[in-house]
Amino acid sequence: MGRGLVSGARSAVAAVREAFANDGIRRLGISWTLGIAADAALTIVMLVTVFNLGGVLAAGLLGAVRLVPAIAFGMASGALVERFRGDRILALSGAVRTVAAILAALALGTAGTTLADHNALLGELFVLAAIAAAAAAPVRPTQITLMPAIARSPSELAAANTSWSTGEGLGAFAGPATAGILMSVNLHAAVGVIAAICFAVTAVIALGLRFEQAADAAGGSRGLGGRRFRFLDGLRAVRRSPVLSWTMVGTYGQVITRGLMNALVVVAAIDLLDMGQSGPGLLGAALGIGGLVGVVFAMSSQRSERLVRTQIIALVFWGLPLAAIGIAPLIPIAVAAMIVVGVANATYDVALFTILQRGSTNDDRAPILSVLEVVIGLGGISGSLLAPLLTFGLGPRGALVAGGAILPVIALLMERRIGRIDQVVVVDEDLVRLLRGVPAFAALPLTAVERLAAGLVPFAAPAGSALMTQGEVGDSFEVIATGEIEVSVDG
Repeated sequence: MGRGLVSGARSAVAAVREAFANDGIRRLGISWTLGIAADAALTIVMLVTVFNLGGVLAAGLLGAVRLVPAIAFGMASGALVERFRGDRILALSGAVRTVAAILAALALGTAGTTLADHNALLGELFVLAAIAAAAAAPVRPTQITLMPAIARSPSELAAANTSWSTGEGLGAFAGPATAGILMSVNLHAAVGVIAAICFAVTAVIALGLRFEQAADAAGGSRGLGGRRFRFLDGLRAVRRSPVLSWTMVGTYGQVITRGLMNALVVVAAIDLLDMGQSGPGLLGAALGIGGLVGVVFAMSSQRSERLVRTQIIALVFWGLPLAAIGIAPLIPIAVAAMIVVGVANATYDVALFTILQRGSTNDDRAPILSVLEVVIGLGGISGSLLAPLLTFGLGPRGALVAGGAILPVIALLMERRIGRIDQVVVVDEDLVRLLRGVPAFAALPLTAVERLAAGLVPFAAPAGSALMTQGEVGDSFEVIATGEIEVSVDG
């Protein structure tokens, strides 16, 4: 067991090094890490402030309200990437989130003490949370869409996903930890200022992305610009694939549970565990630590035949720890539970993103990721609204137990439907490896190689036949998979 963890840790470090040797992946990874940290910190300070002013119902409503516009932007994210270039969308998103964080800092720093002041602050935070969430909605699908257009091989793509998950763990730790420390000394507005700085840096980083050809800025899809709204294309592509369909179901359940957790952890930290105002931030930091540890376990999910089973197992360990907090509301158990959730989250994310990237064609990838964003938005709203209902009906402990049971049930259904499927890629990986071995194609991004692989026509030549003759017009490019040839020039 110890050797396995050491080996996994070494593999994770090697994967991050491999991915970060690619300038584009390095930029996306750093931008993602900063964005996660800033978003987590800003969300926690908003949730805690709203909970203090309006209780669990207000906290749940904040989680739901911030996701309504995010669904609309997420639904359009595929068409936006194809029309306006992913790097520009990431830069604009960072700029808008910077403004929202600055305004949140001003609202928190200048709020008065009267009831009217509290109501005004609630309204401002609801609006700013919605704006920030809407601006963040295209970030994930844009980055996932761009990854195959920047990675040069399936192994580099897997390494990129691992480094991405590592960055999420770092951000999920640093953001809540910073927010918890600052809120413990009553510097709520400073959280917004730091978040604004991080968001601004993500915008600058995105402007430096470079692509092999214009189509790659849209994730490798054909016909950049002028594309119609393709959300329905994404729905059709998901429905054609049982793996993609059930993956969306699992993701919906996972995000419901996350929405529940966002609200219930605030209640648990302040009311059940007596951890004070910094409690939610510290539990969020434990989640981030688990995310870092989870990268080691996620290394085993890179092989395509393990992806489906990995995401099913990860869902089980996403939900059960929340139930454990409800059964035994003790600080050590709560911290350990959040670490386990972080491990499961990192493992699930790597499997999820690899399935969506490798299980979709270049043209379908962006629309499918638009569907993912809508599923995430609907799940977040469902979880945020379900949190106060479960709390009022079952109490905080009962709500945690009931919420933690959702994902194990979904995982059981997924196991029965797709648990035995071990092939998720739509392009033959053997063909990709064959083309990658040709020096002329070695430096191309994965999307370009997949375009070539999709256009290959296999053929067999009997012994003694001429594949091409000197002096003829060159109208084909042939790559030999097996066999030997003899080359003769001028006799």
